[in-house]
Amino acid sequence: MTSSNPAVLNQPTVPEASDGDVIDTRFGKVQLYRRQPIVFPTGLLGLPDKGQFCLTNFPSPKMARFKLLQSLEDIALSFITLPLDLSNAIIERADMEQAAKDLDIPADQLAALVIVSVHREPSGTKLSVNARAPIFMHATKRVATQFVFPHAKYDIRRMITL
Repeated sequence: MTSSNPAVLNQPTVPEASDGDVIDTRFGKVQLYRRQPIVFPTGLLGLPDKGQFCLTNFPSPKMARFKLLQSLEDIALSFITLPLDLSNAIIERADMEQAAKDLDIPADQLAALVIVSVHREPSGTKLSVNARAPIFMHATKRVATQFVFPHAKYDIRRMITL
């Protein structure tokens, strides 16, 4: 396993005519793709009734490395996410591999994301990720789970830099 599956994390640049809608989010206008949703069978933590999402490019070029996880059931609900390779500085590779195995996701089908939080402070805007509960997705099946590591090795609020 060398990296997380990037194919599912990249939306088409020229969608088919009926493929997407442009919506206004709190982050700006984004293209919403409903045709192949990412399904969370048990929802996200704290949101068990929200099970269909899509990933779209973040509307700000400054934040191009991030993706927006947009609910297809509630347009007001979206999350900034950061795609992760298997080898990354946030979650150890062995833990990612074990989680994928536990979730029955083959190595070549794994796509991983962490949810990003924005903290506005007097000294400036800071970002953190929830490293304890990443999202693991089977790229072909487009089925995802927010996986909670059973140990406190990873922080819920791990600071990152742009």
